[in-house]
Formats: sequence, structure tokens, C-alpha cells
Amino acid sequence: GRGGHSGAVVLYDVKTGRRIQKLGDELDAVLSADISSDMSMVALGGPQKMVRVYSTETGELLYQMKKHTDWVYGVQFSPDGVLLATADRSGGLFVWEAATGREYLNLRGHNGAVFDVSWRGDSNVLASAGEDGTIRLWEMNDGNQIKSWGSHGGGALSVAFTHDGRILSGGKDNTVKAWDGNGTALKSFPAFPEAALRVTFTHDGARVVGGDWLGTV
Repeated sequence: GRGGHSGAVVLYDVKTGRRIQKLGDELDAVLSADISSDMSMVALGGPQKMVRVYSTETGELLYQMKKHTDWVYGVQFSPDGVLLATADRSGGLFVWEAATGREYLNLRGHNGAVFDVSWRGDSNVLASAGEDGTIRLWEMNDGNQIKSWGSHGGGALSVAFTHDGRILSGGKDNTVKAWDGNGTALKSFPAFPEAALRVTFTHDGARVVGGDWLGTV
């Protein structure tokens, strides 16, 4: 989208690159979006402090959440499709029932913005990355924090669970790092020229992909 003007989410066929669908009609850019594992729902969030969930079948708005008090930076469905995690610029971190939008957990602990969230493959643990430089792990029974560690000076901007339970992160120290499931450092990759905004991995878990503020991948 365009800041202060418009925003939407666009779905593509991965094999052909064909544009399939456009969802949402925001008055500002969409900062985060995700599609559910069964591809039936898309959730989006941004500067309007709202999380909206749409049906991919009909394109209609299924429900929206108004609980966030600041820009929504992170939105992600759990792998099993049962839950939806959302995070905002004021440290708000919530878990919702994906089917209904009913609040499930309010996770408190970060000081400052929560920039990104990622689910472990079994959907039982959520990772969050914050401006306070920490990555935190939360269990989904009671919402208790089970682990927290300092990851990036100046702030952790991105976090991603690999399929085998390792964790990747990127931050304002311009680096991408790999951790085991308990937060023990495994590797720090060569630094980018600017802040590492986004990190992910190839499906086989063999390669890490990072991107920085300058657009370097």
C-alpha cells in the first residue's frame, strides 16, 4: 500500500505468479498479513490499529479486532489454524481464536514495540521479537513466558521458527542470527549495511534468507 493513502493484501499463485485475489480496503499501508494454513482466511494489520480477517472464498470481512492501541506490526496464524497472534508498536501482544476472533491470551512482557511473531511447528509455542532487543517464547496453555534472551542491540525486528524448531532473527544491529529452540546462539551471519528487517528460511531449513532496510537480500 501507500502510507496515509491506501492498503490491501494481494494473493498470488506461487507456481505461475498469477494474481489471484485482492483483499482489504485500508486507508493506510498494510504492515503485516498472513494466510491461514487451509487458505480460507487472510488476516491483516497496520497503522489503523485494527486487525481484519477476510474470507478468501468470498472476499468478505469475517471479523475485526479493535483491541490494539497502536500500529499493528505482526500478524500470524498458528500452523494448525486454530489461533491467530498479533503484535503492536506499544508492546501489545495478543492471541485470538482464529475462527471467531475471540481473545484467547494477552501476553505481557515486552518493553516497547513488538515487531514480529512466529509459531513453532506444533502451534504450542509463540516467539515474539521486540524493540527491547529480546526474543521471548510463550506457551499457549496459560500464556506463560517460558524463555527470554537478548538477541539484537537496538531491537529485534524479525523472528522465524524453522520446521525443525530452530529460531532465526534479524535486528537493528544489522545482523541475522540463528538460535536453537532454547535460545542458545548457533550462528551469526555477516552483517548487512543497514538494519536486518526480515528473515526467513528455505523449506528444507538448509538456507537462511535475510533482507535489510536498503533492500539488500
